[in-house]
Amino acid sequence: MRKAFEFFEVIAEELSVQPSRVLTRKDLQLNPEQAPLLDELKDEMGSQTTEDAIHSAVEFLAKHFQSKGSQLPFAYDEPTGRFTATDLEFLNFVRDISSIRSLGKKSRDFELSVLQRLQHRATGTLHRVGFPRDHKKLREAFNEHLKELGFNGQVLLGHEKDGGLDILWELPIGAIPHRPIVSVQCKNGEFDIGQADQSVGAGSRSLGLHRGLQASVHVPCVLFNDYIFPTIVVSKPLNFVPLGLSDLSRPMTPVSVEAI
Repeated sequence: MRKAFEFFEVIAEELSVQPSRVLTRKDLQLNPEQAPLLDELKDEMGSQTTEDAIHSAVEFLAKHFQSKGSQLPFAYDEPTGRFTATDLEFLNFVRDISSIRSLGKKSRDFELSVLQRLQHRATGTLHRVGFPRDHKKLREAFNEHLKELGFNGQVLLGHEKDGGLDILWELPIGAIPHRPIVSVQCKNGEFDIGQADQSVGAGSRSLGLHRGLQASVHVPCVLFNDYIFPTIVVSKPLNFVPLGLSDLSRPMTPVSVEAI
């Protein structure tokens, strides 16, 4: 993970305790065995001083969130070095979700947290269908549930657990079975193109069992417990939408309309 995003997560953790404060070098040290984060941040930002590194990192983060259609969830007053939360709810989410990154037993918790944050981005209906489930655990009950969303009732076969589906977002256009779906696969770890390819393959086979729309009409996404920026992904066109935590930030405007 880029040091700028590690820097962001430290800020999120500190501001979740005290929403407005000046952060010192000690606050920004990940643990006693590591070099202070600010020193590593200076190297990554190509800065000579700590102040310049923080300025460059905040500028980078602001542009990153802007690219997601949202705003940086904190304000930074450069003369005083004070950070102030502007979206404390999202900063709390980042603090909590980053603390379970790469913990296999927390995958379900990650999916449920993503489901709640997607409400700030989505219109329509969100369904969490990943395994393990609290309800409709058996294959027949699960297939019947997916039939209500437009599938043919044959998604789970054999020993499959969820058919490669975690969260299904029904877009508010069309009527079932001609309502398109955004499929969000959740990966509780840092970005890994191999894991994404594997997830998309399983999910695409299930989307191909939709009885009203071809698989190419639906939108496969893979959301990582990470931050997605252009240079982290391969240069080849992808067959899925790569998403990260910043894609769950609150958008600046729910809808933007432009006529040219």
